[in-house]
Amino acid sequence: MSIKLTRRGLMKAAAAGATASLAPGLLTSRAFAAGEVVAATYPGAFEESYRKVLAPYVAKATGAEVTLTPILALDQVAKITASRANPPFDVALLDEGPMLESLPLDIFEPFPAAKSKSNAELGKPFQSASVGPTVTVQLIGIAYNPKKVSAPPTSWLDLWKPEFKGRVGLPDAASSLGTVFLTEVAKLKGGGEKNIAPAFEALKDLLPNIGAIAPNPGALGTLLQQGQIDIAPFYFNNTLLIAAKGVDVAFTRPESGLVLVRTSMHIVKNTKAPDLALAYIDGATSAEVQQQLQAAPYYLVPTNVNAKFSDEIANVVGGGPDALLKNPIPDWPTINAARTDWVKQFTAIVRK
Repeated sequence: MSIKLTRRGLMKAAAAGATASLAPGLLTSRAFAAGEVVAATYPGAFEESYRKVLAPYVAKATGAEVTLTPILALDQVAKITASRANPPFDVALLDEGPMLESLPLDIFEPFPAAKSKSNAELGKPFQSASVGPTVTVQLIGIAYNPKKVSAPPTSWLDLWKPEFKGRVGLPDAASSLGTVFLTEVAKLKGGGEKNIAPAFEALKDLLPNIGAIAPNPGALGTLLQQGQIDIAPFYFNNTLLIAAKGVDVAFTRPESGLVLVRTSMHIVKNTKAPDLALAYIDGATSAEVQQQLQAAPYYLVPTNVNAKFSDEIANVVGGGPDALLKNPIPDWPTINAARTDWVKQFTAIVRK
C-alpha cells in the first residue's frame, strides 16, 4: 500500500482479500481486490489532512493504493467533463456551489446510500440526497494578524477601515470564498444574493485598502503567512493550520455569523473502481476519521453525529451542531445563475 500525490498510476492487478487488516468501522464485511482509488482533494488543509489521516485509513481498510490529486473544484469538473469515458478521478470533492452547477453535466453516479455505512450516521442536512454526502462544513469568517490589528474585527465592513490601507487581501470572486464575501457585504449594505449591486459599489470604496487579490484560498493563505496582508476573508481550518506553523494569524466570527460552505464527495461516472470510491467516501464520513480531522492542526468540522465537536470548533461556532446550523448558508442556486457576471464585474473593478 502507498499514498501518492501524483496523477493516476497504473492499476494494480493482484488480488487480495485483506479483510483481516481493515480499519474499524469501514465496511469491514467487504473484501477488495488490490487496486487504486484516485481522489481529488483541495490544495492546503484538505490535501495535508487527507494525506496524513484519510488516505492511510482507506489504504489499510481496503488494501488498495490511494492516490490524491490536489485540484480546485471548477478544474475537477472541467477535467472530468473533458474525459468522461476514462475520468481522471474516481472521487470528486466539491463545494456546494460548483457541485450544483455540475449536476446537469451528469458526471456523477447516484450515491449508493443503502450500501454506505457512514451516510446514516451523518446529520440530516449532510446526508446524501442524490450524488454524495457532505464530508465537512467549511466555516468562513475573518482572518487577521493580531500583532497588526489592535482589536478582533467584528464585521465584514471592518475591512474598509482606513488603518487597513494596502493591507487587505481578497480572494478572486471565482472561488466560493470570494463569492461568499460579496454576498455578505451585499447583505450588510441592503442587498443579498438577489441584489449584489451594493457589494460592488462598496468594493469600489475598498480599493485603497486592497493589498492583494489571491487567485485561490491557498494563495491567500500564503499572503497571510508572508505578512503581505493583515486581514482577509478566510476559512477557519486554513487559518488555524497556518497558525500552527508559527504564523501570526487569528480567526474571528463576524456579528452577522460565520458562513457555512458544505463540501461533499462524489463517485465519478465511469469509474473503474466504484467500490473503492465508496469505501473512500465512507472513510471520509466515518466518525473515527472525522474525529481525527477536527483535531489540531486540521480543524475540519465533522458532519458525523458520533464525532463530538472539539473545543476549538465549539468555541468558534458558539456551541454544538445545533449552533452550527444557525449560521447562514449561501443561496447557491441564485448565486450560480449570476456568478459568471459577478466574476466579470469583480475583475473589472479590482483590475483598474
